[in-house]
Amino acid sequence: MLSVARIKQLKSLHKKKYRRQERQFLLEGNRLIDQALSADAQLLEVWMTKKNLNSIFGKNILKKFEKKNIPFSLAPEKIIRQISDSLNNQGIIALAPIPNYEKYNDPPKRAIYLDGISDPGNMGTILRTAAWFGIKSIFCSPECVDPFNSKVVRSAMGAHFYFSHFDAISEEKLLVDYSEARMEIFGSDMKGNPVQTLNVEAIKGWILILGNEAHGIGEPSKSFITSTISIPGIEGLESLNVSVAGGILLHELTSLKIVTN
Repeated sequence: MLSVARIKQLKSLHKKKYRRQERQFLLEGNRLIDQALSADAQLLEVWMTKKNLNSIFGKNILKKFEKKNIPFSLAPEKIIRQISDSLNNQGIIALAPIPNYEKYNDPPKRAIYLDGISDPGNMGTILRTAAWFGIKSIFCSPECVDPFNSKVVRSAMGAHFYFSHFDAISEEKLLVDYSEARMEIFGSDMKGNPVQTLNVEAIKGWILILGNEAHGIGEPSKSFITSTISIPGIEGLESLNVSVAGGILLHELTSLKIVTN
């Protein structure tokens, strides 16, 4: 049985301060935890209700816990509810360490810079989409929502475990490096040139900047952009959601030829 102190400690991980202090975060939900296992994520401990354990999912995932020697315990539904940050918890919670990502030294050949993304759902969807397209390097401005926010983690559906670089860094440091390396710096803006008309030869690499939902890309980042790109649509409609736009742009950009020497 989880002690009162342990429950309090786990609940505290819904706050950025304690996540950073403990270097741990929570995973909630069947699919998310199953995806984390598929990504070979390290899980420190898992708690599940008896109802979930007796389900087809529960029986299958228990075998995975046993195979990977992951500590597992039954917990009453009311305890799971106490710890959970979700209104519709599925009766399973896992504790994981924040991954040790590679230290940034040189600009990766394909990357994303999130400039002030504030909505957890958007952040999580962008991360999930980036992982789908094989983007291994994600950088965030200090103004972004915390990437390990519970809602971000649920929306990202295990993407956190697929990245090599994942860190907060100022645009001055990161984009200066890309500029000096003569790599393309793409900025997403509805007034930009259609991404389908992008005319670039074989390039050394690129980074895509996605801006804040309300204000777009900040002025400091704009000064580094080599090409401002957009997604053509029907006139009169409001701009696309940033996570949707990011997915479409990544579909185009990941087809660009990158020089390997």
